Amino acid sequence: MKKIILLGICFLCFHVSYAQTFGGGIFAGLSASQLDGDQWGGYNKAGLSFGIYTNAKLNKYIDAQLELKYIQKGSRSDEKDQSAFYVSKLNYIEMPLFLKYRFLGKFNANIGLAAGYLQKATEDKDKIGDEPADPAFNEFEFSGLAGIEYQFSEKFYFNIRFNYSILPVRDHPGDQTYYLNRGQYNNALSFAVYYQIANFGK
Repeated sequence: MKKIILLGICFLCFHVSYAQTFGGGIFAGLSASQLDGDQWGGYNKAGLSFGIYTNAKLNKYIDAQLELKYIQKGSRSDEKDQSAFYVSKLNYIEMPLFLKYRFLGKFNANIGLAAGYLQKATEDKDKIGDEPADPAFNEFEFSGLAGIEYQFSEKFYFNIRFNYSILPVRDHPGDQTYYLNRGQYNNALSFAVYYQIANFGK
């Protein structure tokens, strides 16, 4: 996975530098996430998301985009309930690859896949401080993504994206399974502003 990430960095840097047929840029934003399969619900875990990207125009309406990003996921109990407390902090290096379909002039619909490497995972149970996650989370994550993007100026875009694990990121305690629910799954929303450094044909 680390070799794939290094190759992705080289690929992105190459195409941003030589952007006659490719575009590329940077982005930053926030994430809101939950861990489906634990006992907590709601997008209560806030985090950061930022990275670089490159894209290619396939035809008049469709682009392909590859990103290399850092994103914080996890889960957090509802702090209104003071009888229990829990926070999981999952820091991923992620590589999404997806298609963008242009419609209504300034809108893009996104759909694709992402591979993630878990850089760090901690839990805080009952406000005792961050400790290594136990049981451990899987080192790799594969997820599907869907989103929508709005171009509000020549070089700036605003993107809202939904990201959900295809495979569990951790087994249920005791290895229980419930029909299609095979473990715990990342469920994340991200909100980001994209800056296009290089444009098609320039």
